[in-house]
Amino acid sequence: MENKWKTNLIGIYLFIILLILIVIPILVFKIKFQSAIIKSLIYVACAGGLGGTLYSIRGFYQNLGEKRFEFNWTWWYIFRPFISIVIGVISYFLIFGGLLSVGNISDVNYEKSIMFYSAISFLAGFSFTQFSNKLEELSKTLFAKKQEDKK
Repeated sequence: MENKWKTNLIGIYLFIILLILIVIPILVFKIKFQSAIIKSLIYVACAGGLGGTLYSIRGFYQNLGEKRFEFNWTWWYIFRPFISIVIGVISYFLIFGGLLSVGNISDVNYEKSIMFYSAISFLAGFSFTQFSNKLEELSKTLFAKKQEDKK
């Protein structure tokens, strides 16, 4: 009985995190920001967090339904949305800065719709593992040592 209670409690925590990620932006955007970059950062952070939260909830209920749920993963389910917020903002900086491109899109500028950046941020938060693999590839390419030509 205690095991079922702990499982339900984790589900409640995940639901509360999801509500916070939805309600806080609504309350924050009632305040008029003068800077468009701050608005953009809040949008992409919330989109990344929402992606991570949905992935956590999906993983939680999948593992629960297949009776593979382990309590040592509880902190992963709780912290994944917060990690995804950071990843969402990083994805925005990388794409906006031109270090990371999406498909055949080479023109990176601020006039792009915030919906574009929010969608990428959501995907980065949702698929954190694939995004971190992409970051690792980018890091290896960017910081690779140049091999001297042998004469």
